[in-house]
Amino acid sequence: MRGSDLLGAPVVSRSGAALGRVLDVRLVQDGPLLGAFAAMRVEGLVVGHRRTSARLGYDRVEAHGPWLVATVVRWLARDNRYLPWEQASLEGHRVVSGLDELLRVPFIT
Repeated sequence: MRGSDLLGAPVVSRSGAALGRVLDVRLVQDGPLLGAFAAMRVEGLVVGHRRTSARLGYDRVEAHGPWLVATVVRWLARDNRYLPWEQASLEGHRVVSGLDELLRVPFIT
């Protein structure tokens, strides 16, 4: 499976309630060595309703860009949530959350 297969996929709770769509796939480079580099693995999914807010990157780090842009984008992304990969399961073309309530999106350091 490719990460692009997950982007835009609907995310639902175990009871079938809609939680949003996959906006971003978080990866960690700590897998087995492939040549000089470690392999990537999926760490979790950013779930929400507004794709543009996740693509601008202000949920990834403590961004120090233009104050007004950062404030507006963070406001747009306020409802984005995080689903750890170990709590996700794939059923057809949708992702089922093993959590009753998704987590706040962690900053990438």
